[in-house]
Amino acid sequence: MYKVFIVEDEFVIREGIRNMMSYNEADYMLCGEAADGEMALAMIQELHPDILITDIKMPFMDGLELSKIVKRIMPWIRIIILSGHDEFDFARDAISIGVDEYLLKPVGATELFSVLNKVILRFEEEKKQRTNLEMLHRELNSSAYILKNQFLDKLIMGALSTTNALREAQNANIDLIARYYVLINIEIDASQTEYNDLLEVKSAINSLFKERADLIPFFRNEDNFLVIVKGSSKESIDQGAYELANILKHEYETKTNAILTIGIGSVTDRIGEISKSFLDSKKTIKFLNRFKQGQIMGINDIEKDPMTTSFIITEDHSIEEKLKYASKADIPDIISHYAQGINNTNTQSFLFAYYILMNIVVVSSRLITELGGKPQNIIPEVDNPTLLFDLSSSQETFTAFVTQVLEKVIDFRDSCQDMRYGNIIRKARKYINDHYASAMISLNTVAAEIALSPNHFSTIFSQETGETFIEYLTRTRIEKAKSLLVTTSMRSADVALAVGYNESHYFSYLFKKNVGMSPREYRIRSQQEYHKKLL
Repeated sequence: MYKVFIVEDEFVIREGIRNMMSYNEADYMLCGEAADGEMALAMIQELHPDILITDIKMPFMDGLELSKIVKRIMPWIRIIILSGHDEFDFARDAISIGVDEYLLKPVGATELFSVLNKVILRFEEEKKQRTNLEMLHRELNSSAYILKNQFLDKLIMGALSTTNALREAQNANIDLIARYYVLINIEIDASQTEYNDLLEVKSAINSLFKERADLIPFFRNEDNFLVIVKGSSKESIDQGAYELANILKHEYETKTNAILTIGIGSVTDRIGEISKSFLDSKKTIKFLNRFKQGQIMGINDIEKDPMTTSFIITEDHSIEEKLKYASKADIPDIISHYAQGINNTNTQSFLFAYYILMNIVVVSSRLITELGGKPQNIIPEVDNPTLLFDLSSSQETFTAFVTQVLEKVIDFRDSCQDMRYGNIIRKARKYINDHYASAMISLNTVAAEIALSPNHFSTIFSQETGETFIEYLTRTRIEKAKSLLVTTSMRSADVALAVGYNESHYFSYLFKKNVGMSPREYRIRSQQEYHKKLL
């Protein structure tokens, strides 16, 4: 039973609300009333109501002042403001204070109970959240939770034999046995997120994991969350990993301001190699943090790309590796490294500088070619060795030239990074463009065509193109429909069939949603514009 307190200087209105509430006391009861804010404040402090209904304009202390004080000293109280038609500015101020609801006079029973029920629903939701958070706090501080995390930490670090892993898993009440395993590594950038928001989303995710016997989750710390996924086949576990990664990213980024970067390790069929999946997930995270922070990627995605393989496998310090992955901020360090080599040569010869410049130009040329560009267009000096000889004559000219070359190559490289799955996306788009007229085309059929799981393909497509698969398919179909409407006399229903929609009403709905007018209106307007041009 929630307690309600009324503050209203007009006796008739106060009595009306009192009478309405007397007929409906299932969830709330009137615990007190007052004719002005000053009188009400002392009574509210004594009675501790849950809900305060107050008029805005009152003598001695108005409703806004009362609300400010109540929100400061008793922030749990929900406040409903009563206002007349001419008090909009007051109502706007009330909202800024943190008032929950707003009722316009005269108040009817239906409106009153509707608002009260909304406020009570918020109370119930808060209670549920508090309960979940309390349970989460207890779990995080329990000895069983600590034991589980210690075991899982040793497991992913490869510090346990299979026999010991199975024994400790049993002690920690973890079912570790499965046909295949893969590890998902989630880095959480929560620098702009409230701690309570993080706890709330953790609670929601915790509920999800309790319903999934195939998942073993654990937080290594506040910024790093790992999930071991179990599966019966390589295909299902791969698809399940991407599906779960998308769910986790959605949960965090819709409920908080956190940014999730998610790396998926290699699939293994041995308990002893779960640590390898973890190391692969770390390599993937490392790559993402350099180029695509805030996205989802698997180790297989990277290892298929020759441009990234060497980055994740080794920390080679050659100019070739530096150039592939350096940013412009790294250029001074690169130059310093080689300039130091020049200064330390016994002969102080510019021949050594010439060798370094030639090496930088050759490596740059190779990288540009690998990315599909023409080296001569980016660094014309590649065809002018004599110029390189001249540029080696002093450290100043050496530094200026190397800076210029590295900046150009990095700019070109970065311009190619956005479509690192270019072949996959081009193949998918071609298939869609060739088969959009089939009602059977779907995410699954296109994914099968390019040999990826549906979830994996969906993630890549949306991240690389900026739109979902269904958005691209719909846009393709609508553009073709617009062309048919203008260039043929086909009926709208026939146009719908021609672009892959069996249901003409659904086609008309999508057309209007995307174009802003019905197919018929679009055809008429296009014809009118055509005739205007003729005139």
